[in-house]
Amino acid sequence: MVPVRTCIGCRRAVAQDTAIRLALTAAQTAETAPPLVVWDTDRALPGRGAWLHPQRECLETALKRKAFNRAFRRKVDPSALDLHDIIGTDG
Repeated sequence: MVPVRTCIGCRRAVAQDTAIRLALTAAQTAETAPPLVVWDTDRALPGRGAWLHPQRECLETALKRKAFNRAFRRKVDPSALDLHDIIGTDG
């Protein structure tokens, strides 16, 4: 049985093998800057993860609702996410 996660964008259930995992990494600019949200394509980065459907609408909804702060339980910076790298232009 495939584990099920919740998409932080649309809040619907998504099979883990079809979802995209996001994780935190240290900010490159300053020690006081919030951690950056990055795509965890190998699903190997340590710590809390957040999950998204591979659809543009889910990412846009998550950004609009500030769902990343809630999912990671802290203030984070999702600006490092490049939508086209993972989801593509078809979305």
